[in-house]
Amino acid sequence: MSQNPYSIEVNQTIKTVHMAVNGVFSQAEYDSFIKEYVSKTSSIQASSYTLKVDCTQMALLGPGEVEKLKGSFVRYKETGFAKVIFGISLQQTIIKMQLGRVAREAGLNNVDIVVQ
Repeated sequence: MSQNPYSIEVNQTIKTVHMAVNGVFSQAEYDSFIKEYVSKTSSIQASSYTLKVDCTQMALLGPGEVEKLKGSFVRYKETGFAKVIFGISLQQTIIKMQLGRVAREAGLNNVDIVVQ
């Protein structure tokens, strides 16, 4: 069994949901991610939380992955976080553009993409 390509941690003290994404997700991994995301975010008042996503280990996305990403972004919007922050590395110019474009397409407007 390979290591999970993601992690999701809820910190109720500082009202933050920390996620980390590595590489790209298979369909099964994506389904598992969505299930875990729903179970961990259903018990919080998302409007007072910040979602922080570490994308520094994320791989460049092909068309299929972009659709999964858009589905995730729509879900983040529906969850209703106060703010969504994507952390990238300085070298990830193309990923920064992908994240920004997909966020716009998903209607996720409260997004910051920051270099970590």
